[in-house]
Amino acid sequence: MLKFFIAWLGAMALSTAGLAAEPYPTRPIKLVVPFAAGAQADAVARLIAERLGPGLGQPVVVENVAGAGGLIAASAVGRAPPDGYTLFIANQSTFAIVPFLQKKPQIDFAPVTMASSFSLVLVTKAGGPFKNFAELTRAAKSNPAGLTIASPGYGTIPHLVGELLKTEAGMHLTHVAYKGSAPAMVDLLGGQVDLLFDAPGALVAQIEAGKLQPLVVTSTARMPRLPDVPTMTEVGLPKLSFRSWSAVVAPPGTPPEIVAKLNTELVKVLQSPEIVNRFRDWGFDATTSTPEQLGTAIREDSRTWSQFLKDHNITVE
Repeated sequence: MLKFFIAWLGAMALSTAGLAAEPYPTRPIKLVVPFAAGAQADAVARLIAERLGPGLGQPVVVENVAGAGGLIAASAVGRAPPDGYTLFIANQSTFAIVPFLQKKPQIDFAPVTMASSFSLVLVTKAGGPFKNFAELTRAAKSNPAGLTIASPGYGTIPHLVGELLKTEAGMHLTHVAYKGSAPAMVDLLGGQVDLLFDAPGALVAQIEAGKLQPLVVTSTARMPRLPDVPTMTEVGLPKLSFRSWSAVVAPPGTPPEIVAKLNTELVKVLQSPEIVNRFRDWGFDATTSTPEQLGTAIREDSRTWSQFLKDHNITVE
């Protein structure tokens, strides 16, 4: 009987060890996107998911959970089991700005890797009253009523860079928030608003079609797709030289070995020539990092932007 019991314990130990060493992943992985289907960020997520699946040996399924500037999706991922089967891709605003803007507790994540970085373009309707940044500056300073500048929503990077533009350039600008880039673009093209900051992926096609006039870019060097458009440094506003980013994270407590595997496979995907070229067509740069580097970026940006919101008294309206 004792021999049988010892043999049973040995079998159980081997079985438990086998379970503990079970390879990851063994079932589909969910990639949560805090924006509606069809948005540029959604297209980026679906491209990553499609290429990530084969490397992990399991399908990666995109789930769109829009609302509250990304906080609904972030909260859901933050409560998900830390087993590597729920991932979250969002931009700098969702990670480091919106929680402070809406006075919600910042949600912790297990950082995995940066995914993309991008600058912004300031545009106006083609054929409008100003065709370059100097003409805009004169118009915005001489008009006490102010020009209107649209954004995809309160707390988004375009909104906050617009606030910086008002401060640094001394312009009279009235912010108009929309629920996303698409409705802001419709009103800009319709002449209801004067200006819009946005990522180039949402603007370049309209610029090349002659419907939008680009005025300035926030990149440190001129954009290859917009070689005739000056940078903020060139127009005398170096503090507005700025790049935003998106990243992939997992729920807090996700085991380091799973984070490491995800980082390895995501870096392979993001550094592939296909992804690099596709992102470049969209006006993004494929950007990778270690989990530690991403964690540092989130913490530093959280401190910087939370102070900016306080200094400028920016809240949800």
